[in-house]
Amino acid sequence: MARVVLYAMGYRGDVLPYVPVARELARRGHQVRFVCPREFHGLLEPEPFGCVHSGLDLGPNLLEQHSDFVARWGTRLGGVMLPRLYFDKLTIPYLDRLFEVIDHELASADLLASHPFPYFVAGPAAERRGVPAVVLDVFPMLVPSRYTDLPVLGSLRPRISAAVWATARSRVVARVPTFAALRRFRERLGLDVNGWNFFDARLSQRLTIGLYSHWYQPRQPDWPESYQLAGFTPWLGPAGLAVPAEVETFLEAGDPPVLITLGTNAATAHPGTFVEAARALDALHARGLILTSNEAIAERTKRAVGDGHGVWPFLPLGPLLSRCRAVVHAGGHGTNAAALTAGLPSAITPVVSDQIWHARRIAELGIGVNIKRGRLHQGLSELLRDGSMHERAAALGQRLRTENGPKTAATLAESALAG
Repeated sequence: MARVVLYAMGYRGDVLPYVPVARELARRGHQVRFVCPREFHGLLEPEPFGCVHSGLDLGPNLLEQHSDFVARWGTRLGGVMLPRLYFDKLTIPYLDRLFEVIDHELASADLLASHPFPYFVAGPAAERRGVPAVVLDVFPMLVPSRYTDLPVLGSLRPRISAAVWATARSRVVARVPTFAALRRFRERLGLDVNGWNFFDARLSQRLTIGLYSHWYQPRQPDWPESYQLAGFTPWLGPAGLAVPAEVETFLEAGDPPVLITLGTNAATAHPGTFVEAARALDALHARGLILTSNEAIAERTKRAVGDGHGVWPFLPLGPLLSRCRAVVHAGGHGTNAAALTAGLPSAITPVVSDQIWHARRIAELGIGVNIKRGRLHQGLSELLRDGSMHERAAALGQRLRTENGPKTAATLAESALAG
């Protein structure tokens, strides 16, 4: 059996979708080590693999400290300012530290499976050591294609979209300071930078595995052959996880609630959304089960919304989704995958650029509502009262549950071991 290194960091939605793949690889007998920020280690302790500190705690706690920047720039100009936070401030100054950790892990590894953005560090380490590397991708909107809408610009004609992507992959854009710093890092390691560009470098030329379903986003005809789809891989919590007693009491006390879970970035950038959503639900005579990401926001939200709603800082979604009627979330990949697979309609209030794309996508599929700013009440009214939306979401969920994303992703990853 092989020694496999999984590598991810960032928000919960950047790390937890990789857990089912790591679990499946471990179940098959591989020795799996998951390199991720320390704050995830306790949560993942029951899993059948070991966790290793990534060398930098680039996780929810650190990212919460920058919520003001996300609130200001997350959707403005399509989110094009966010690389200044995620790369310039939180990654590029620590490239050597990050590289040291992942390079050490890969010294005894047979395979690397990485999130696309940490791959800027892990990919070069794998390349230097001759370790096969695959990327597990959760951003279909960033795979260059003339047929895919760009989150920054929205829907474009294929010819225009192709021209935009050509520009994005050009030498001119590669000179943008953020991208140039990543290119220089690779060059400093003695690796080829000829033709290097940010959008291609976040993918593995050997094999990139999209962790989403073709029912949600079909594989585009101009994607490279090395890009394959596995299906969604939502992490719903440790096996056998029970609903906490106080949550069970709330669920049993009335009709199925609307789950409101905005994720780390949205919860800290726009915490008032929880209260706004609860008041909208009050007017619609519905209850909310609110997950606020941290204790401080939970306490403030409890005082503001009253006893008609349940408020907790964070709970794995697995035991909850079957007890809820719909989901309000920010559009992050992890929560979106969980809601889709459960067959629940969603209302998305996007905060950053990839979430804008998911909000548009669920509206296009007729399985949810893209909430425009200031129209939360109207959006929740549509979410709860449109029976056909619920039927379409349930039908899609049924299709998704016939897939096994973790199993397919593991099988595809194993194929990279064979050459």
